[in-house]
Amino acid sequence: MSNPWEHLDPEPRPEGERASEDEPGGEPEDAPSPAPGWSPKPRTQRPTPAPAKRRGEPGATKAFLRGATKRCPRCGAGGLFSSWFRIREKCPRCGLRLEREEGGFLGAITLNYIATAVAWVALLVIWLIVDLPDLHVAALTIASLAVAVLVPLLFWPFSKTIWSAVDYLIYRTSPDYGSREAADRASGNGGGH
Repeated sequence: MSNPWEHLDPEPRPEGERASEDEPGGEPEDAPSPAPGWSPKPRTQRPTPAPAKRRGEPGATKAFLRGATKRCPRCGAGGLFSSWFRIREKCPRCGLRLEREEGGFLGAITLNYIATAVAWVALLVIWLIVDLPDLHVAALTIASLAVAVLVPLLFWPFSKTIWSAVDYLIYRTSPDYGSREAADRASGNGGGH
């Protein structure tokens, strides 16, 4: 929809014609002053477009699915863990940095905590539906402790790779992430220390 006052906007300056330095805002000094109560149309910057998906880069859904199956979010390679609890520093195939600087694991811990809480709440709701009105507190306590211990242990590698996918998706939106080689040189995800 066009603005009914669009014709009042200043005409664009022809190419090659520039405002002189002594003309603030490019307006000549003898220009008429605007009418009282009039203010110029605010100039808005065009929004910066989201970085285009680079060739060979997966979309968000694919990156998350790869992370949920313990694969590299960028290339889909497996073998990211040296043991159940120890993730490699980089993807063996594409070199994506999986283990970032100190404190980078807090997101994985949060995901692990959320998964454990969801599993425990599901256990509690199902237990109450099945066991009420005769609630067996001792058995519920043992089952709750089992969930609180086993779910974090079993979900740990998945939380690490899911968090690597989140980290990758955030990092690749950075203007510094131009290529895999640039990512390997960068100080964040993909770079060396």
